[in-house]
Amino acid sequence: GYYRLASAHLELDELVEGKRVVEESRKVEQNELIEELSKKLDNELAQENVLPDDHPERKKMDALTKWLASSTETYMSKLKMRYYAKNYRGVHARQKIRNKELILFVPKSHLITLEMAKETIISKRIIEAKLDLLSPKHSFLSTFLLLERQKTDSFWHPYLQLLPSDYNSIPIFFNDEDLKWLEGSPFLDQVRDKISDMQKDYDAIWAVSPEFHQFTFNEFCWARMTASSRIFGLTIDDKKTDAFVPLADMLNHRRPKQTSWQYDQVRGGFIIESLEDIPRGEQVYDSYGKKCNSRFFLNYGFIVLNNDGNEVAVRVHWNNDDPLRQTKEQLNGEPFAVKTFRIQTSFEETVVQEFFGLIRFVELTDKTKLMQLYQLYETHGRGENDREGFKAAKTPPLSVENEKKMLATVRRICDGQLARYPTTLEEDLRLLKQDDLTENQRNCILLRSGEKEILQHFVKLAETVAPLLDLPMKDVKRLVLTQPYNAYMDYINNAVVYLLSRKE
Repeated sequence: GYYRLASAHLELDELVEGKRVVEESRKVEQNELIEELSKKLDNELAQENVLPDDHPERKKMDALTKWLASSTETYMSKLKMRYYAKNYRGVHARQKIRNKELILFVPKSHLITLEMAKETIISKRIIEAKLDLLSPKHSFLSTFLLLERQKTDSFWHPYLQLLPSDYNSIPIFFNDEDLKWLEGSPFLDQVRDKISDMQKDYDAIWAVSPEFHQFTFNEFCWARMTASSRIFGLTIDDKKTDAFVPLADMLNHRRPKQTSWQYDQVRGGFIIESLEDIPRGEQVYDSYGKKCNSRFFLNYGFIVLNNDGNEVAVRVHWNNDDPLRQTKEQLNGEPFAVKTFRIQTSFEETVVQEFFGLIRFVELTDKTKLMQLYQLYETHGRGENDREGFKAAKTPPLSVENEKKMLATVRRICDGQLARYPTTLEEDLRLLKQDDLTENQRNCILLRSGEKEILQHFVKLAETVAPLLDLPMKDVKRLVLTQPYNAYMDYINNAVVYLLSRKE
């Protein structure tokens, strides 16, 4: 009786009603099951009531729910918002969600699309002036946010007031003290480039739109980061566009994917469907995709632990004293320039293979082999649709000597990058054990330590694998079965074994 009824209320997220049934049960008898259920109800009520009813944040969340529900088409009955901290919220399952279940429908009437944003007076000025903005869609959507935020009677007010008030966890808004924690990291260049790009767009818009003069650069940055971190790429009425989708943009990130989303042309709105069973009360996630922590940090202000998509930027410089420089430039079809690669630990990644390939080409000193390389391309590399020509970064393993030089250069590049940091990886790992770090400081350490792990991986690869190139094949086959070489087998099979078999 009482237990089943209280349990039913719990499953339906009717926590207050469930607690009332528990209290009625206690008047009749003491029951161990009821007491366990009471604890569950108390725990969930505590989570739900982090904010009192009259708290401004609770009022904002309630206002968004009411606004979305004002459309009879909206479906969100199995979802609820939960407040964690300032500017940090999530979406949870109000009831158990089953695999392949529709869990959210937001009608087109409640989407802010790129086409709508282009109708603002500022956007029209941009279009009329034919501005070549670095990020046009984000700029259009940003001006829409800035203008609508000013209106006290905006239809979008319930959504706009719940957007983050600031992005102090995103590096472009860091103060000098926080930026010091990124010293030595190539990520700092990304931060500076991002600020520079937004300043250029801000200045360009300011020059053609008097209506834009009322907004500061900092306000524009807020709007731009809101757009870049929250919009969805959709196809509506057979046209690709971008849109803000209220509530859907509050789902936090998790990989692998737990949900899928799209614009449903038949239903006439944005939908989210589950890809697995989600227990009642659990957080519901979106996947922002496989990205490096530099992208997560730069655009969203968070770091993913144990991120298999991590990268670090390294640069390959040409040797200005190379006697074959002119010939190499002719083959490559362009003058020598510094080339940046964003490398990962996996040799299967194309960017890693091209990083190695370009260094092989740079370190090549045998003109005969250089011409053989070009002839190889002419014979086997061209396809019917090949319009790019010879690519130095596609250079395969050429010889044992060239490969040893390539590995030595890889090690020198990575050692050089590691030397730019004021701390070692080991020191970073010790710092992360401290409990007095701010969120920004901790994220900076996590970012730079992830970069160092990749750099150390390639230093270790070079020093571990290079000696194999001086051994007979039979010894190599025996050695690679042992522990130190397991992490490098893709490269060993692709390059070392290939070169030694040719040599023999």
